[in-house]
Amino acid sequence: MGFFSTVLGFFGFGFGTFIGLLIGYYLFIYYQSTDVKDPQIRPLVEHDSKSLQQLLTEIPQWVKNPDYDRVDWLNKFIENMWPYLDKAICKTVREIAKPIIAEQIPKYKIDSVEFETLTLGSLPPSFQGMKVYVTDEKELIMEPIMKWAGNPNVIIVAKAFGLKATVQVVDLQVFAAPRITLKPLVPTFPCFATIYVSLMEKPHVDFGLKLFGADAMSIPGLYSFVQELIKDQVANMYLWPKALEVQIMDPAK
Repeated sequence: MGFFSTVLGFFGFGFGTFIGLLIGYYLFIYYQSTDVKDPQIRPLVEHDSKSLQQLLTEIPQWVKNPDYDRVDWLNKFIENMWPYLDKAICKTVREIAKPIIAEQIPKYKIDSVEFETLTLGSLPPSFQGMKVYVTDEKELIMEPIMKWAGNPNVIIVAKAFGLKATVQVVDLQVFAAPRITLKPLVPTFPCFATIYVSLMEKPHVDFGLKLFGADAMSIPGLYSFVQELIKDQVANMYLWPKALEVQIMDPAK
């Protein structure tokens, strides 16, 4: 025991250290700083509508706003159809992107740009509510609230000067409030001639971007720059009253 006491004393582990640890433990357990105050707890019924919306930001729009209808049936439909919608959407994206890429790559002296992998993942988007407008015109106006926290896997491969670069998009989140207008309404299937899609506010878009397998979004300043750039570009193209127009049929027929 004398040997161990001598060694411990040499390193400062004496009787005073033991007393100091004991006092520190007592203060840590039983002493409460005067700066720490108990949180004020109030029942939910005592909050106004604005404070409730701040506390419960994730509740569906149809709960917060009576103008929006619940569309669980639509979410169930999309959930069951998603494996097929995923393949159909990705096929359409490839077909649309192919001629655009072929037209643009000669300007930048790039040999090729193509999708190595393109899938929207297993998690479908969901709609938090939908508002339908009744007008005197021959049109149908809908405003759904869409939220999509998906797990897509998009890998784009670019080849130039004998080098190969890969860019991967993962962990996509999109929150948007589009306005969909079907007009004019006609007595021929599908009973509308044109679809107009516009955004009522800037969308929230968040995603991960990997360049050569490394997380490019970890570069300081790049994440916020890309987020704001996408929001501004999408808003310039589709923010109300601008809209994406898709003609289904000739309204004169």
